[in-house]
Amino acid sequence: MIEKLMQMTNASGCAAKINPKDLEKFLNKIKQFKDKRLLVGFEHNEDAAVYKLDEETGIVFTLDLITPIVNDPYIFGQIAATNSLSDIFAMGGRPLMALNIVCFPEEEGKYHLLDMILQGGADKVAEAGALLAGGHSVNDKEPKYGLAVVGLVDPNKVIYNNTPEEGDALILTKPLGVGIVSTALKGEIAEEKVVNEAIFWMTKLNKISKELLELNIHSLTDVTGFGLIGHLSEMILLSGKELGVEISIIDIPMINGVYNYINAGMVSGGAMKNKKIYSCLTEKKTTLTFEQEIILYDPQTSGGLLISIDPQQAEKAIKLLYQKGFIMSKIIGKVKKSTNNKNILIQ
Repeated sequence: MIEKLMQMTNASGCAAKINPKDLEKFLNKIKQFKDKRLLVGFEHNEDAAVYKLDEETGIVFTLDLITPIVNDPYIFGQIAATNSLSDIFAMGGRPLMALNIVCFPEEEGKYHLLDMILQGGADKVAEAGALLAGGHSVNDKEPKYGLAVVGLVDPNKVIYNNTPEEGDALILTKPLGVGIVSTALKGEIAEEKVVNEAIFWMTKLNKISKELLELNIHSLTDVTGFGLIGHLSEMILLSGKELGVEISIIDIPMINGVYNYINAGMVSGGAMKNKKIYSCLTEKKTTLTFEQEIILYDPQTSGGLLISIDPQQAEKAIKLLYQKGFIMSKIIGKVKKSTNNKNILIQ
């Protein structure tokens, strides 16, 4: 059941992405009611909405669901829930309560698969320290699963995705390549040890320590469907400042074995679409192979956090991330001043 449905979905495991420029046009047509307590709405292109209740308390609210990315329904449930919870963590918040969102065919003989999906999700919600409080289901021939999540955040400590500062160090907390691996899994050439590594990272909650959150993190987002370059471009272009970034290709963490799968043609349509949209923003100061370049555009499901932080605190942040099990975290570059349209320098 799950195997067949994997073949019907985007190989990256992500829902089809609308060009962000087109999405902005659509959203601008929607009538918006202003409220000064809504600190973050859809006009900010943020990871989640934030509503201020009082001077010390804000609500973080997000919604996400995905189609099957692996064969095991329990693991799929874990990945989908981890992916949904990530947007709360990416705002500097902590999850409080979640509701299931599930699409599944009404076929009695397959309900045991649904049980396993929901159990996987429930286990991750509990691990995140939140409560699972119900949900909603829809009859659909193609399974989809995710969560609506409510969290809490100090309204004075919300971390936005578009507020980096010149000189900041850039940290990536998880390796790239899960889109490539899931494409290889669909193509039935993925090795078990590589798939297990990808699953480990996709099911690892982006829950970072309170001590790390107290450092001078200027900007924060998670890397998902637009790939590393796409989310870097959001961070820089939406800042309203003349900023760019330099990233080092040799410092980008990636899942072992992904280059072999790229060589075998296991590149998703999402990666090629991201490259078409965002490559105009990049400048290459070194010769890149196709394998090195395309992984920068690889759509991630439940990807890592992208942190823009005071450079003097970057090494401390890495140590704190290692203590939380993010053992492939790396400083991948820095934020710099830029006055041209090539905002991302790859060297």
